[in-house]
Amino acid sequence: MGREASFELDCSEFSGSVTDFIKLLHSIGWSYYDGDYHAEYLPVGDSDSFDWQMEEITESSLYGVFDRKLQREETVGLVMYYRDTEYGITLLASDTSEIILIPNINRRTLTEGDEDSVTDVNWYAERILQKLLWYDCGLVGFRFEESGGQSDDSDDCEDFEEDDETGDSDDCEELEENETND
Repeated sequence: MGREASFELDCSEFSGSVTDFIKLLHSIGWSYYDGDYHAEYLPVGDSDSFDWQMEEITESSLYGVFDRKLQREETVGLVMYYRDTEYGITLLASDTSEIILIPNINRRTLTEGDEDSVTDVNWYAERILQKLLWYDCGLVGFRFEESGGQSDDSDDCEDFEEDDETGDSDDCEELEENETND
């Protein structure tokens, strides 16, 4: 199982409108469309069943979907891509005090191509958090979480010991202790 990561942002001082926040993300380089000009979003009436829809849709129609969802007190969901890259995030929000950004579209990691590698948090922080601060978005706070990526197979520790060049056999036990204490 690969790692899962998420950012939780509170931008309630910027605006109470999720649509305004999405427009701000767009202005700092995050696109609503994939390479084929399709947008992936949660449609009106979804009722939190997360029945994602992907289609060609105009920007104004997409904003209309968000506004109708918010009027119905539904969660807005949108996949966004950074500039001309394959890296994307999934945005989930019903108001700006709790915006969830999940870097799950070709998640950028510290070890490229390894889905079990730790998320490259700095890459996302530079392209989201830092830019939001430059635009004075009223970022009240944020939190980053990551989990998974470690299998329960005890052979992992044996492989680690065999590859250990230091000859210190306690390294694997220390690694396991640190992971459980984090």
